[in-house]
Amino acid sequence: MKKLRLRPGGEILEIPVSMLRVNPLRARIYYNDEKTARLTESIRRFGVIEPLTVFAPRPGIYVIVAGERRFRAAKALGYRYLPCVLCESDAENALYMVLSNELTAERLTYFETAVCFEKLHDHFRVSYDQMAERLGIPLGEVMERLRLLKIPPKLRRRMVENGLGEAYARLLLHLDETDMEILLDEIVTNRLTLSEAKARAAALVKKDGAKLRVLTFWQDSRIFRNTIENTVQRMQKAGIKTDFDRTEDEADVEYRIRVAK
Repeated sequence: MKKLRLRPGGEILEIPVSMLRVNPLRARIYYNDEKTARLTESIRRFGVIEPLTVFAPRPGIYVIVAGERRFRAAKALGYRYLPCVLCESDAENALYMVLSNELTAERLTYFETAVCFEKLHDHFRVSYDQMAERLGIPLGEVMERLRLLKIPPKLRRRMVENGLGEAYARLLLHLDETDMEILLDEIVTNRLTLSEAKARAAALVKKDGAKLRVLTFWQDSRIFRNTIENTVQRMQKAGIKTDFDRTEDEADVEYRIRVAK
């Protein structure tokens, strides 16, 4: 591996493409084909101008923190080496770094942000208030984004592909999955405005003989799970001997807490 040059922030290294890996916990999920094609053409003409950012979980393996689109485009063009900046990080800090950068630049969709929050919580056992504090955003915003994951993945993708904003997604949360799909079809096909979509959502709820559900902050079980985990962490920091274990399957989350007398 060859050192290309130095710059503020660290060395730029030429790393073999065969040693680079896509981050399984990456922030970005949806890719715009048109933008990817433009990037590929740019790299074909001018090369990879901006280095990728990577970290090394073990010798000879480099996981991409930032620059996955550049990696995919350059690999498709037959590049064997790519310029990279190696950061001192682990998987958790790398995901925080990506998420913080992407949030600041507003490059992620609202669904991608929600998935990142979920990954930080589920993979690294990070409580939601710790997450919010570290990212510098309100806890309520984290919880509101997480609720969007109640929308099935296939409908999320369709919303992103059609450029629908978060306000439209929140309308779908009032409906069951069948009516979500009906409403989304009508929004896309008839190009409904937000006010028209609200009226249609209310009509679908009324048709089913149910009241329009108001999704309050406390109705999501995640906030209760977060409270449990945060309380245990505070007890441990206060010096109270507390053993804590969490197991999770498709249906339930089970907590075991043992507190010394």
